[in-house]
Amino acid sequence: MPDTPLTRTRVLHLAWPMIFANAAIPLAGVVDTAVIGAVGDKADLGGVALGVTLFNIFYWSFYFLRMGSTGLAAQASGKNDDPELQRILFRALGIATVLGAAVVLLKEPIASAGFGLLQGGAEVEATGRAYFLARAWGSPAAYSTFALTGWLIGIGRTREVMAIHVVFSLTNILLDLWFVLGLGYGVAGVAGATAIADWTGAVVGGFLAWRVLQQAGGIHPSATDRRTLWHLTELRRLVQLNWDMMVRSWALLAGFAWFANAGARQGAAILAGNHVLLQIVTVWAFVLDAFAFTTETAVGRAVGARSIPQIRRAVRMTTELALTGGALFLVLTLLGGPWVLGRIIADPDARAAALRFLPYCASIPLLGAVAWQLDGIFTGAMRTRAMRNATLVATTLYIGMDLLLTPQFGAHGLWIAFVFFYIARAGTLALAYPRLEAAV
Repeated sequence: MPDTPLTRTRVLHLAWPMIFANAAIPLAGVVDTAVIGAVGDKADLGGVALGVTLFNIFYWSFYFLRMGSTGLAAQASGKNDDPELQRILFRALGIATVLGAAVVLLKEPIASAGFGLLQGGAEVEATGRAYFLARAWGSPAAYSTFALTGWLIGIGRTREVMAIHVVFSLTNILLDLWFVLGLGYGVAGVAGATAIADWTGAVVGGFLAWRVLQQAGGIHPSATDRRTLWHLTELRRLVQLNWDMMVRSWALLAGFAWFANAGARQGAAILAGNHVLLQIVTVWAFVLDAFAFTTETAVGRAVGARSIPQIRRAVRMTTELALTGGALFLVLTLLGGPWVLGRIIADPDARAAALRFLPYCASIPLLGAVAWQLDGIFTGAMRTRAMRNATLVATTLYIGMDLLLTPQFGAHGLWIAFVFFYIARAGTLALAYPRLEAAV
């Protein structure tokens, strides 16, 4: 890509498989919520909300495996360093395996500690615990998929990423319907379906990555040499990058956990309604992330080639399309949201709460698009320390805003603060952007 100017057509060519791939991931979550919402009550929906919140602490804490693999692979590709490109994949898969195994082994104490902190009634917590314990079995596969898809995105193989996510989502949806509606397994069935889908997606991803390596001439001899694969300098750099991104993930998770816990304090109906609205936000976020992922690849290669004009062109081309998509999704949420909520939430109290706060939810695709694009820019450039610091500041500002507004305005204050969270994320990264260019 650095050899030819990036065009809108090229951006769409790279982004359209990721649009379908990213839409497939939250679609499975929407089906999870819809299935439980159809057969359960607000305690079941609230339990899933808390279970997802706890699992996401460990799921998204290790998202650096996806982001780091993309940025490092894109830069290695920009430098035409094929052996290092392969080592990036192997290192990420090794780390993913170790981290996933640790979550499986420690799932019981994690559940006990987690639900000791999260606030919900006894029935809600019991349901959430069942969800977490079943979902944890898929952790090694989920983390390996982060590594595989991140690496594939970094080298521009977005169609393979689409295939992985589509297989994952179709498996999850079909097993949801079978386990919950057919066999009556309830919340544990939803979580078990997702864990099995994680393993299915990882197997498909491993095969596709192996095929890409074979098409490129096979594995380079030096790529698997232990001295170069686990070289001390590279490991030290990898640890620093991953630590920065892990702290960033923790800060984001703290913000989302704060939102879920604040909703729980407002009652089961608002907790359940907020959880469903977050599924809508997640769908739009993943779809618009297709442009952010394209930004990561283009910016990473431009940084590898040390070209500021290419960085600026990548930012402009991808952001134009992302903002257009964000505006479209805002309108679609306002117009179609009531119909969707009426179909997927059986409990009248939870449905009423979701309808009340739908306008806040609708604003997030447009505001969030700016934050997600800046995430892509900084990930491609591997400016992880700036990302870490900006997110810590944004999360602190958000929590302060929530503490200020929620006591006075109730759940409306909670949502106003949450929308502000996206504005703060974008603003703090925008302030750091000039230093990114100066470092190229």
